[in-house]
Amino acid sequence: MKYLYILLFSLLCGKPLLAQQSDGMERNLPRVALRTNLLYDATLSPNLGVDVRVDSTWTVGLLAGMNAWDIDKEKNKKWRHMLFSFRARKYVNDSVFHKGYFEADAIYSHFNVGNVKFPLGLYKTVRERRLQGDLLALGGKYGYSWILSRDWRIEAEAGVAIGYAWFKEYDCPHCGTYYGKDDRIFLLPQLGVNIVYIIN
Repeated sequence: MKYLYILLFSLLCGKPLLAQQSDGMERNLPRVALRTNLLYDATLSPNLGVDVRVDSTWTVGLLAGMNAWDIDKEKNKKWRHMLFSFRARKYVNDSVFHKGYFEADAIYSHFNVGNVKFPLGLYKTVRERRLQGDLLALGGKYGYSWILSRDWRIEAEAGVAIGYAWFKEYDCPHCGTYYGKDDRIFLLPQLGVNIVYIIN
């Protein structure tokens, strides 16, 4: 909980709050990173994340993404959604934004999805129905960050989240038959290839 307070205070003050270290090495570490997940962008879902360093191995952050348009209006094919992910990262070496890390995240999304085929046979219901509702999920990832230059990084990460969704269910055609409300527990694979800009 203290990391959440540190993040909020840092953002309000316009700069991150740094943990004190007697050796002074912390002042040389990057403070803030902006990132976008290129795999998420490839689904025509623009997204942007910000991470703030709270000490030499921990960061906290927020990612927001959205898809606001229909894939095929005639077939009422869509993957509209807004997504917010709050996260905390622990880097396994002694430097943030570099090498391996573990991440825990909490996810919220509002969605309107229908007539879409997801890979690996996931979420078969939305191949024949349109679902409109909300979801909450908790997840974990492992990732690795490579330095491209002083200001740029690239990351690869993978993990899984377990979530709960509640929604209204409709037939796929526009203004299709309403089938009622439903809810379910689900697994959400998480993959990312992130391009990262460091703000020193």
